[in-house]
Amino acid sequence: MLIMLLVPAACAQAGTAVFAGGSFWVMEALFSGRSGIAGVEPGWMQGDIRQPRRQVVRVTYDQSKLTYGDLLNLYWQAVDSRDAKGQFCDRGQEYSPAIFVQGSLQLKWARQSRARLLLEQNQPLAVRILPVGRFEPAEPRHHAFAQQHPLLYFAYRQVCGYSNGTKISMQPLLNDLPPATEE
Repeated sequence: MLIMLLVPAACAQAGTAVFAGGSFWVMEALFSGRSGIAGVEPGWMQGDIRQPRRQVVRVTYDQSKLTYGDLLNLYWQAVDSRDAKGQFCDRGQEYSPAIFVQGSLQLKWARQSRARLLLEQNQPLAVRILPVGRFEPAEPRHHAFAQQHPLLYFAYRQVCGYSNGTKISMQPLLNDLPPATEE
């Protein structure tokens, strides 16, 4: 009986977010292994005729440790927000950037973060905000690609021009918070 009471509480803490930002190998490596992130699954988000499928990652995170805004902050640091035709050397609709939202709260966060970036850059942004569609998991050979093939992945990132991720953090978002006061 106690187990049944604990399971809903644990599930209530889990959130999911879906991002397209070029290669799902790169997006998976960006989010994987970070504190508060329980899992990252590469795959495709199926669209309609007007919105063809894109490579995406579905991120499962602990909402008691991270907010959706934290994930958006990481995402914006990793993508070229002005390139609608792909990301870096990965070209085409399949690699175009997008934030797939689930519900009105994620939509509000995504729009506000996009508006803030637009004000900071003062240039048009190409990242679309779209409703979540049908997620199709990638084949197992694409899962944890950076860990399974570190040399190949390193060469791919270097040749393609993706950031190595060392300067990408959640800290900029945390800098906006008021300082803690001592009691």
